[in-house]
Formats: sequence, C-alpha cells, structure tokens
Amino acid sequence: MVDQKNSELLQFDKIKQLVKQKCCGRHAKLLCDGISPGKYSKEMIVELNQVNEIKVLLAANGYFPGVEHEDVIEELTVLNLEGSLLSETHLLKVLKTTEVINTLIRFLKGKKTTQPYLYELAEDANVCEIVVDEINRIIDAEAQVKNTASSELNRIRKQIIEKRRESDKRFYNHVNDLRKQGYLRENEEGYFNGRRTLAVLVEHKSEVSGFVHSKSESGKTIFIEPGVTIAINNEVAELEIDEQREVNRILRELCALIKPYVPELKKGFQILGVVDFLKAKALFAVDLNATLPEIKEGFDLHIISAYHPLLFLQNKKSGRKTIPLTVELNAENRVLVISGPNAGGKTIALKTIGILQMMLQSGLLIPVKENSKYCFFDKILIDIGDTQSIENELSTYSAKLKSMTSILNEINESTLVLMDEFGSGTDPELGSAIAEAVLESIENSKTKGVITSHFSNVKLLAEKLEGTFNGCMLFDIDHLEPKYILSIGEPGSSYTFEVAERVGFPKYIIERAKQKVDKDKLKFNRLLAEVQTQKTKLDEQLEKAEHEEFLKKMAKEKYHVLFETWQEKITRERERKIELARLADYGQKYLRLMDDWNNKGDRKMVIKRFIDGITAETKKQIELRKQKKLDNFSEKKIANIKPKLKVGSKVKILSGTEIGIVEEIKNEKVFIKFGLMKMTVGMENLVLAEG
Repeated sequence: MVDQKNSELLQFDKIKQLVKQKCCGRHAKLLCDGISPGKYSKEMIVELNQVNEIKVLLAANGYFPGVEHEDVIEELTVLNLEGSLLSETHLLKVLKTTEVINTLIRFLKGKKTTQPYLYELAEDANVCEIVVDEINRIIDAEAQVKNTASSELNRIRKQIIEKRRESDKRFYNHVNDLRKQGYLRENEEGYFNGRRTLAVLVEHKSEVSGFVHSKSESGKTIFIEPGVTIAINNEVAELEIDEQREVNRILRELCALIKPYVPELKKGFQILGVVDFLKAKALFAVDLNATLPEIKEGFDLHIISAYHPLLFLQNKKSGRKTIPLTVELNAENRVLVISGPNAGGKTIALKTIGILQMMLQSGLLIPVKENSKYCFFDKILIDIGDTQSIENELSTYSAKLKSMTSILNEINESTLVLMDEFGSGTDPELGSAIAEAVLESIENSKTKGVITSHFSNVKLLAEKLEGTFNGCMLFDIDHLEPKYILSIGEPGSSYTFEVAERVGFPKYIIERAKQKVDKDKLKFNRLLAEVQTQKTKLDEQLEKAEHEEFLKKMAKEKYHVLFETWQEKITRERERKIELARLADYGQKYLRLMDDWNNKGDRKMVIKRFIDGITAETKKQIELRKQKKLDNFSEKKIANIKPKLKVGSKVKILSGTEIGIVEEIKNEKVFIKFGLMKMTVGMENLVLAEG
C-alpha cells in the first residue's frame, strides 16, 4: 500500500502517535501501533462510521461513557483456571474494569436507532452484573475482605480486636512501671517481626523479663518483647493465621463463582479495548474538526477545503490561519499537473493529498468538508523531496530516476501517484523530455495522480493529453508573496525572478539573468504570470459580484419578510379595533337597556328591545360567516386558477358562454378582450375555456 520510507516522509507515524496519546489502555495502544492503510472493505467502512458516531457525540458535548480502565487480561486468565485464587487487590481491579465494561455495554445497547454502527459492537455482548455484585459483597473499596463475608471471619476478627486491646492494656501498664524505674530510653517502643517491643537500656536488661528481638548498633539499647504480652500476642498470631485461612477460603469461593463469566468478561474487555481505540480516533478528529466524507467504491476524488492535519494543529496552537486545499480528480481529469513558484505550497499540497488518503484508508476521519468525495486506492506511490543518497552514492537525479522507475513499474488504474518536481536534478532540456515521457506513460496507464513541475513543455503537454489538466499555486505579484491557494484550469508561472527579488537577491544580478534568458521563454513565462494575475482579478471580481448579488437577494427577502409582518400586524390591529368598536357598541346598548330597566318604565318593551337586538346580531354573525366562506372560496379559486393563467389564455366568465383572450394580468385582476370589447375581471370569476 505505502512503504515505510514514504510513510515517514508524509509523517504518518506522527499521526499515529497523536492518536495513541489519547488511548487509555494497553490494548488500544497496541491497536494504534498497527494502524496502516488498507483496501476498501465493509469492515473499514463500519469502523469509519463508528469513529464518526463517537466524534459527533463528543463534538456536541454529548454523553459518552469513560473508557479509562486497568488491564485485567492476566487476572481473567488466572480466574479461568480450576481452583484459582486471586488476591483482594486483583479482584478489585476486575471489579472496577467490569463496572466500566457494563456501563459501556449498556450505553451501546441503547443506541440501536441513533448510533447503529456502535450498537453492532455490543449487539451480542451481555452485562455481567453478578460479577460486580459478588465482588462488592466480599471486598471493600480498600481491597480488604469485609467482615460480613462470613460469620466465621467476623468471629475471628472480633477475637483479634479483643486480644489486641488486652495486649495494649498490659503493654502500657508495664511501660508505665518501667518508665518510673528509669529502665527505658526516650524512644521506648518499637516493632520487630510484627511484635511490639520495649527499648530497654542495656544495663537494665536483667530487670525486664521477656523475649529479646534485637540490639542497637551502639549496643546501648536492647529491644525486648515484654513477658506480660508474649502469651496474648501468640494468641493474636494464631488468630491471624486462622483469619488468613478464612480469607483465602472466601476468595477461592468468590473466584469459583466468577469463573463461568470469564468468557463474557473477556469479550467485554475486548469491546472496551476497541471502543477505547475508536474513541481515541474520535478525539483526534475533534481536534482536527475532521469529518467523514462520502466514500465511493469506484474512482471519484473531490477534495473540498482540506487541511494538512499537522500543519492545521501547529497553526491552531499559534493562532494562525491555515489555507484550505480544494482539488478534484475524475474519469476525465485523472492527472493534475501543478506549477507555480517555489515555496508557494506545491509540495504541501501533495503531502496533504497523500496524508489524508492514508488516514482515511486507515480508519481515521480527515479535515475536509463533509460533502467531499473519496475513494480507496490499492497503492499510493510517492516521490517527494530530495532523495539524494550518500550511502548508495546516488545523485539527486539518479535517485529521482530510480524512484520514478519503481513507480512506473507499479502504476495501474487503481493507483494514486504523487510526484514532486519530476525530471529535475539534471540538464533542464533533457530532464523536461524525461518528464514528458513519464507523464505520457502515467496517462496511458489510467493512473490517478498529482504531479508538480516547473517545465513549460510539461505544462503544455498537460493541456494536450486527454486525461491530464493543469493547476497552479497563486502568487501575489503586487506584494511578491505566495497565496498558498491552488487554482485549477491553467498553468502558472514559476515567478523565478519575482521570488528572487522577494528574498533580497541582488537586483543587478536579476537584471543580468533576464538578459541571458531565451526571450521566447521569458515572454511565455511573463504571459503565464499575466494570465494568472488577470484570472485571479477576474475571480475576485466575480466573487465580489456574487457576494453583492447575494446581499441584494438577502436584503430583498428581508424586505418581503418585514413587509408581510407589517401587513399582518396592520390587519391584526384593524381587526382588533373593529372588535373593540363592536364590544363598545354592545356595552352602550346594554347600559341603555339597564337604565330603562332601572327607571321602571315599560319593562316588556325593554325585554322586547333586548330580544330584537340579540336576533339582529345573530343574523349579522350568520351573514359574516357566509361572507367569510365566500372569501375563502374566492381565495381557493384564485389559488387554483392563478398558476394556469397567462397572457393569451382563453377564458370565460362564470355562468357566461363568451370566450375571451387574456391580454394582461395584474395582481389578481385580469384584462380580457372579448372581440372588440375589453373588460377587467377578478380571477375568482373566471374559468379556463380550454378543454
């Protein structure tokens, strides 16, 4: 796929190292060491989608379970043995890692709809809750077997506590007696082999009964276990032996209980390692703002706004902007020849294309726009940089020829070739002839590739050959500095003299050099520069015009939205005022009726006026509803006929038989000619006469 030398040249090992730094466990780090480009496969597409699903969650600050864990593969191997015994510390490791596994599996199993590719990882896995429960039942957070693990252990430990308390009491009573008699040193206590001792002055050793454990280097102090505590300490030691036996029995039972779940734990641990690896890739993708482009099985390479990952991270750290790269290779344009000034970005463009292709084929997301299109290649063949070899006594040109020979022997239609300054390192005329022949061979083999060159004949040949096309790195002639922008469609000038002037090369030498150059070649180079400059200016003007048109369109849309909002507001305000006037009218009528009623006039007449008022208002509301229905009907009629009406349409007036011709349409009014007569009719009163 890609040999080690070219992998190092593209700094792919640095990419792997950056991913590895984000791994938590040993298994994931081993998987990182094995990252390498592969061919198109279902497994690779699944892995890319798994990374993308995690990346989307992380980028949106969504929840994804932690994968920090300890390696327990050795503990699980021991647990699988008959009669195995793990210490409390090792069982606590198993507990913590199992909790991480269980949390992860529960999370993945709940993602069948939203993250289907991640769900596949845990589809056949099971949560081992019983392992967590049983270890928690036996072992505490400090890796000690709990007193409640068995009644026997609880009894033994209670006895140990009582015996130690009694031992302490006897010891300190004895210490107080000896201190009063002046037999002890200032540092009066010590421990030897787990036994508490007294620091006795050597001249008083005969006055202190007990077992001698040690003597100071100076010989002035002797360490004695008091006789008053020896018997009880022996009882404590015997109880501690019983305690350890009971602990071992409990742990062995616990291990036997866990043993049937070891296969499931191993499967879970394997899933944890894989997810740790995928998450590391996703975290790296977040750093790069990387995405998953559309991947095609056939040949289709449309790279949109791509960044070299290492350059992007470097510039991001220093707060500088990275110029994106956009390039497309397809069936008609398989080989791109890039020209332009030195230090203008040609080589970094090649490296960007190469490293991103390697990353994608290694299961890594890449910093490009999501609507980019990628395909997989069987081989990526690279010749970038000065390949001079002192060890093999090869000149730059010889090394270039050797590299090109190796590439030409392997190229086919499933190959991506990236060659920098091919044909350089020897006589320009002969080197350019070699470059032409190589370009023809690459084109004939249906290989896909990107090549950089300064040779004019190669640029011209790229225009003639069917599958090749030109591109150039833009140069700001006014400020004498590269733009690092790739422009597709025409070759570029090398700006040899301009670059020399930019770096401070003596002007008089530049002028003398210009006099020595073939006038036609100089004119051709100048013409390329002028064409490129003019195209750049035209592109800028076009971009400016498009931007202004876009702003006009946005302003127009904003105006329409504001106008419609204003109209709606006016309509609502008018309706509100009508409603208020109607309510005010009701209020006045009601007040007059109340006055007449309170004046104790003809109350039957008051009631009659009240009923008449209600009857009149009811009729009015019925009429309004009818009118509203008619208005709605008219609106529907207009909406139905308006798209079909145009100047020249034949129409009839509703319930009419005369056919007229539409001469003009203005809003919802139609100007119609009936023979010599003309009239204006609302759309709602028309029907089409055709058919």
